[in-house]
Amino acid sequence: KMGRFRYEFLLQSLHELSLRLKAHGSELLFFTGHTASILEKIYRFLNAQSIFAQNERAYEELMLQNQVSSFANLQLIDGSMLVTPQHAPFSIDKSPFYYTAFKNKVWDLANISAPVSDILSVKPFQSIPDELLLMSSEIPQASNDTKFNGGETAGVNHLTRYIESGAVFSYAETRNQLSGDYFSSHMAPWLANGALSPRIVMQKLNGLILNDEPAVQSVQTIKEQLIWRDYFRYLIMRYGARLFWLSGLRSSTPAMYNDTDSFDKWRQGKTGVDIVDALMNELRSTGFMSNRGRMLVSYYLAKELKVNWQWGAAWFEHLLIDYDVYSNYGNWAYQSGRGTDSRVNRRFNLTKQAEKFDANGDFRAKWLD
Repeated sequence: KMGRFRYEFLLQSLHELSLRLKAHGSELLFFTGHTASILEKIYRFLNAQSIFAQNERAYEELMLQNQVSSFANLQLIDGSMLVTPQHAPFSIDKSPFYYTAFKNKVWDLANISAPVSDILSVKPFQSIPDELLLMSSEIPQASNDTKFNGGETAGVNHLTRYIESGAVFSYAETRNQLSGDYFSSHMAPWLANGALSPRIVMQKLNGLILNDEPAVQSVQTIKEQLIWRDYFRYLIMRYGARLFWLSGLRSSTPAMYNDTDSFDKWRQGKTGVDIVDALMNELRSTGFMSNRGRMLVSYYLAKELKVNWQWGAAWFEHLLIDYDVYSNYGNWAYQSGRGTDSRVNRRFNLTKQAEKFDANGDFRAKWLD
């Protein structure tokens, strides 16, 4: 499930977290194996009172939380969101189906959401028992060949550079490009694994001085992208495992097929459609793809090739450095006509899309064999 790009990014994040905890007199222990089994051993060995974790809402994550709660007092805290369920202006079962309605209801709350103050101290673990040390292992050393560097410091530095570059004020104009240094915010990898809080991003955006209408529109568009993250979380809270079904959230959908040959050509960048192949080669080589690119390749797999959209979502899950279950499966269901797109039969003219977003052909020249 987790390919090397996200794994390396995660290792980099863990190394920095470990150093920061040591600076506070604490420690980060690294274990490999089945999560619930490891936690049960630690919980019983320490005679612990509680286990604290971020509350997750997707199917497999809920299964894991249920396993842990069977032997431990599991305390779950909502995180990685702008508007948590206890503050939402609706109950989960009344969460709007369509994004625009959702955005309109949470906009004011999302804009005033603020991060809690920094942790000033961490209670030291007085002495780590030898048995725990024997169960744990060193965090594997990460390579440095990923497109992004993991960890909170790298995430905050990237956000600062992005804002200082001025690109934040032209985001609405550039966000659909396929490549470039700051055509997009590129904050998703840090947001996805929790190294960067969406509330910190929102706070930074609200502190900007906006001098013209393009700047106002660009900052608003970035905020809307942050709200999309919440939207997909609420969608899974409301509909649960249905979002992962082949039919998704729709009762009647065009047929899709488990066509292995077509899927293999798609994932290997050998479909014969230049823009699709270039994008898939970029993904395979870097673990990254632009937002516009993801729309085009998911459309092509699901609606042109009519291949099972779940396969495409799983391939993205394997390769994307910024994968998170909510946005990935929510977007794939949306683009395949199985989700909440009001135009379930939306089509793209891939030739025109390539001419518009790669007019001089540089992107295709770079990524085509």
